[in-house]
Amino acid sequence: MEIEFNPNRAAASATRQPVAKSAAPAPRQDSASLEQTGALMSAIDGIPLVRPEKVDGARVAISGANYPPDAMLKAVASLFAENIR
Repeated sequence: MEIEFNPNRAAASATRQPVAKSAAPAPRQDSASLEQTGALMSAIDGIPLVRPEKVDGARVAISGANYPPDAMLKAVASLFAENIR
């Protein structure tokens, strides 16, 4: 017995029901509004690159005798020891 297979031929079936076509989706808009670019750029320019209060806090921390803290040194040493190959 030989079975012929033709993928281009629709199978005849009594249970087949017609499928209603759905409405095509609206085309996407692939554009951006750049009207607020100037305002965003001026807001970005107003942000300071350096925060003086953080710099002063770091200076105070590293000038102390307890910097870096022993717990931090032990944690870093443990990480090194675990990852040595």
